[in-house]
Amino acid sequence: MSSDRSDVPAEPSAFGQAVLIGMEIDGVQRQIQHLTDLLRELRRSRRAWEAGAQGERDVVRVLVGMDDAGWRVLPDRRWPGTRRANIDVLVVGPGGVFVVDVKNWREARVDGGRLWRGDEDAGDELRKLTDQTAAVEQVLADAGLPPTEVVPLLVLAGRRGAEQLDRVQVTGELDLTRNLVRRGLRLEPAVVERVLACLDEACPPMRAAAVGTRPVDSPRRARPPRPALTPTALTPTAATPAAATPAAATPAAATPAGGAPAQDGLFSRDELWRELVDAAAREPIETWMTWLHPMQARLVCRRSSGPARIRGAAGTGKTVVALHRAKYLAARGDRVLFTSVVSTLGPVNRALLARMAPEHVSRINFTTVDVLAVRQLDERGERASYQQKIAENHFWLAWGRVGLPSVLGRLGVEPKYWLDEIATVIKGRGLTSFDQYAELARIGRSMPLQPTHRRAVWDLYENYERLRTARGVLDRGDVLLRARDKARQRSGGEFDAVIVDEVQDLTCVGLQLLHALVGDRPDGLLVVGDGQQSVYPGGFTLAEAGVSVVGRSTVLARNYRNREAILRYAQQVVAADSFDDLDVAGERGRRDVEIDRLGGEIHEVAVTGPAEQASALRADLVDAHDGRGVRYGDMALLAPTNDAVASWERILTRAGIPAVSLRRYDGTACDAVKIGTYHRSKGLDFARVYIPDRNRFPRPRREAESDDAYRERAALERRQLYVALTRARDSLWIGLREPAVRAPVATLTTYPPPHSV
Repeated sequence: MSSDRSDVPAEPSAFGQAVLIGMEIDGVQRQIQHLTDLLRELRRSRRAWEAGAQGERDVVRVLVGMDDAGWRVLPDRRWPGTRRANIDVLVVGPGGVFVVDVKNWREARVDGGRLWRGDEDAGDELRKLTDQTAAVEQVLADAGLPPTEVVPLLVLAGRRGAEQLDRVQVTGELDLTRNLVRRGLRLEPAVVERVLACLDEACPPMRAAAVGTRPVDSPRRARPPRPALTPTALTPTAATPAAATPAAATPAAATPAGGAPAQDGLFSRDELWRELVDAAAREPIETWMTWLHPMQARLVCRRSSGPARIRGAAGTGKTVVALHRAKYLAARGDRVLFTSVVSTLGPVNRALLARMAPEHVSRINFTTVDVLAVRQLDERGERASYQQKIAENHFWLAWGRVGLPSVLGRLGVEPKYWLDEIATVIKGRGLTSFDQYAELARIGRSMPLQPTHRRAVWDLYENYERLRTARGVLDRGDVLLRARDKARQRSGGEFDAVIVDEVQDLTCVGLQLLHALVGDRPDGLLVVGDGQQSVYPGGFTLAEAGVSVVGRSTVLARNYRNREAILRYAQQVVAADSFDDLDVAGERGRRDVEIDRLGGEIHEVAVTGPAEQASALRADLVDAHDGRGVRYGDMALLAPTNDAVASWERILTRAGIPAVSLRRYDGTACDAVKIGTYHRSKGLDFARVYIPDRNRFPRPRREAESDDAYRERAALERRQLYVALTRARDSLWIGLREPAVRAPVATLTTYPPPHSV
């Protein structure tokens, strides 16, 4: 019987076997090549991760060194909303919350507003970091932290320099401490602890062991901040030896006079915080004017159920708080109006806020209440009727007809006093009948008026109104009244929030207009000011304006601007003058103000005449700039009148000293001495201030001026001088024209510098 063998494969021939084995060899070789390539890639990847880990460890060591100054480091934390993605480092401290991504790249540069790693565009890394930051912002919203206090920070290990790419800050590791402390003191310790608790829950550690050679929470002294460099390309430190560092890039703290150690040492918490203040003071004055103390940071994001108020003496940081408040509101999407009386402050404040938050400044309208009111006239087609100068001519005509022949002409008061009475007391309060005026408490006007005087004032006012209306002319008071009434008729406005700086210099109707724009809505109206710094006649109360801030008023009592010598000198000017502060009447002139900055210098120079004074002032300006390193742009010369300002501007220009009028100053840093009137210096800071003819202001009593009229005028002028003096942060130069003195005599009053105490 035969068998069927068709299901049994035939044995391959010797050639066939060789082919099969050859195919297997090719396969193994391909596997070996693949594994070799994989091994090479794994080794390269390991080196990259090890380098990155070393960079992270180095950065963490730097950051942990700041823990004595209130900074906490949370390395390798979970990215909120993900299961396995991580954030390199979270840093929480007085300067805010930083979401840190560390890169140990061999080649890195910023070019054309983009980040490059060699020839490769590294924009994806920036987008990843901003996504992480957005996730952290959402988490911290529950802790009440505004988004502007969460900063994405990309750190390049082993490098120096700093750049801003949209929202992301790119900094070198060796300038990391410096760039962190320059944020200032923004979060008080209680807020830091609340933020830490929130992050511990939402961003837990990715692994049990912390990155680094020791536990993150173990104590260690902070390193001294590194010298600041001008933000340029990020370069390896080997390319910038210490000997090649420009002198201008080395902070004053490197010398004993600056107060910081000349060599690496152990910094206490107080020393590091003091370095924060000194570091801000070393920057151009425009940077200083946005510095916020951590004790004030809570005011920025405080919720308010209605109109709120911030008040306090000069130098207590009211305007800085107001600017940061505007930034906070704009960052959350509100449309904000930021207003003051001085027209030149709008551009300055806009420039200052643009330095802090360029991405939000477009949501904030910086303007004066008068410009706002005129815009309302434009909408009604009435702007051509607003002619202030012509309206004042009608007042002088009315004065000649009914004022001068009345009892007012025999009171020993300048006629302009009655022009101000009509503008600020009658029209400024929106009075419509004599009975209202007869019973009115004339806040801010100390000269007493008998009933016959008030009747004569009202007759003068009515005659003026008849002349004005006959010509179809509107004055400033009319414009504000019409704008207020129109705003009250509107159901909705163009603004979600209104911040009023220097509110004491408004009229009552002016504040009513601003109040009408937002009403009593939560977080709607914030009024900021100080009655002791009122530089215009008149006054009013918040109650008259219909604004209630009961339970929502804050008093700032610590001076952060003026050194002690400056503040004490300025206080002497108004020590005997009580003042009204809106709803607070009869405040005493010498106020209890805490002093944050000791030291300061007062240079009083006695001269015989204007030529001698000009020579002494010019010489001191040059010496302060060339010999003591004070920037021209950080100095100001202030005078009481526009004529005096123009004269001094010509004097400095002829001497070759760069100068710019405060009328033209827009808040942009420039290397020129600012020159302006006492009025225009409001809201500004300067490192050194020059006050020529100090002893000629207040001006002497005029012939035929009554005692009451002189007392009121002199008190107003002393407040104006007080404003000018308190603009000085570190030093004052005072010119005293004394005819009996034959040669310039200088006296110097100093207090110990803060670091020698």
